[in-house]
Amino acid sequence: MPVAHAHARAAVGIAVLFAVASALVARPQSADADDPDQLLVDFVYKNKTLNERAFAKAEDKKVREAFAKHFEAKYASDLADGFGPDADALRAWLRDNPEVRELLYTAIEPGVDNVPKAAEVFRDLWKADAAAVKAHPNLAVAVAVVWDNPRAVYDYRGHQLRTKSLLPEKVEGVGPAENFRYVVDRAAKLKGVQLQLPWEFLVHVVNHRTPDDEREWAVKNYLARRPGVGTSYKDIVYDQEMLRTKSEVCKLNGKPYTLPGIKEWGGVCAMQADFAARVSKSVGVPAEYVGGEGNSGGRHAWVVWAEVRAITKEQVNFTLESAGRYFLDQYYVGTLTDPRTGLEMTDRDMDRRLTAVGSAPHAARQADLLMRAFPAVRDQRGATVKEQQQYLGKVLALYPMSERAWLELAAMHKDGKLADAPEASRLADKALATFARFPDFSWQVVGDLLTPQKDKAARTRVYEKMVTGYEALGRPDLACEARLALVGYQVEAGDHKKAFDGLTGTGGRFPTE
Repeated sequence: MPVAHAHARAAVGIAVLFAVASALVARPQSADADDPDQLLVDFVYKNKTLNERAFAKAEDKKVREAFAKHFEAKYASDLADGFGPDADALRAWLRDNPEVRELLYTAIEPGVDNVPKAAEVFRDLWKADAAAVKAHPNLAVAVAVVWDNPRAVYDYRGHQLRTKSLLPEKVEGVGPAENFRYVVDRAAKLKGVQLQLPWEFLVHVVNHRTPDDEREWAVKNYLARRPGVGTSYKDIVYDQEMLRTKSEVCKLNGKPYTLPGIKEWGGVCAMQADFAARVSKSVGVPAEYVGGEGNSGGRHAWVVWAEVRAITKEQVNFTLESAGRYFLDQYYVGTLTDPRTGLEMTDRDMDRRLTAVGSAPHAARQADLLMRAFPAVRDQRGATVKEQQQYLGKVLALYPMSERAWLELAAMHKDGKLADAPEASRLADKALATFARFPDFSWQVVGDLLTPQKDKAARTRVYEKMVTGYEALGRPDLACEARLALVGYQVEAGDHKKAFDGLTGTGGRFPTE
């Protein structure tokens, strides 16, 4: 929307803001009629310039408030559908519990989550036990944003079919309420920092259908081993006959496919990873089953889990660990089911995203909300390329690991919207430094960021830095990719000896690649 129109609609935006905060008694009107995107424009821009407070670290609460009001206005109909006949009572309760309201309304993401269904799941949890939801808001929100999409729930039934074993009927009866109640009812038994985790971590705890009796078995046998619980992968004896017969004959044939059953009868890597992932989840540890393919084409499965050491309001101190992963077999990257979307994601992305939230929860969420608002603000305001660049720069100043900001900048450079060569090189260097521990992401964005940089010497310098960093991290796959790109620039520049020496050096260091 042009700037003049934006100012003309400012009064409407304020009226909508007041109406939402007052919680309508009747069913809300269509969000389109109220143009709630203007709320974001009016919050982010003041007097035609960016509102510095929106991008200040100390103002994360203001950003949450503004975004929650925008969400409630824009998706009023969807929320009403999800809340159903309890809409008035639930809105009143959320109004009386603003922190829960803001957590819910900023966690649900249209386009990622099914808004009506997520609202319905949350309503059911609240209706069953409002006090428990208030006491465990991150847990309730995690359940809502996972179980709005059945495909996002980790499904281990394929392992049962493969082993021709027996799946307990009660598995089908495990849903969102059961996952929530399991943790709430056993809070005293499961006590520990895990129960204080942000919802972004807890989605990796509540996304499975393991029956309560199996979870209880896991608690009894593995709670004392919660530190390093993913190493339970090794507790499952490998079924060599299953491997030899390509799953035609398994020790689990005709046996119950349960956690105790897997422990007793064993299996191949898929059963080992499934067991370790679900045992970890059962004792409150974020964990996932991961599969990958080595360079030889062989498939393998392992487990990853968040080894949480301490939690404060400012930080989640953890590392993402793995068991059963064989780097000598070149399983550098694996995939898992994203508990939000049900789509495939990599374990490297899981690590990076959890680290982004864990290292600075308030700033990370604030930056993410500002980036979720970016398309609406850009389009509504008709922002120029310079204004968009300024916006993205302020987001990165607030939180340098903002995935969305980096992807947006990379796309703008690739499309030719940003053509400042020195700035492109500066951003490429910054991306390499910011994501030094996460080379998969720097590899994803650096090439696009460098699009405007036509100077071969400048591009060569960046790729030399990439190769050195990737080699130091023990990522020969990325080091070799970067080396091949670097060699291309060196050959174009006529520096054939340096190109040859680089190839032989990397090839000698990683001969299996």
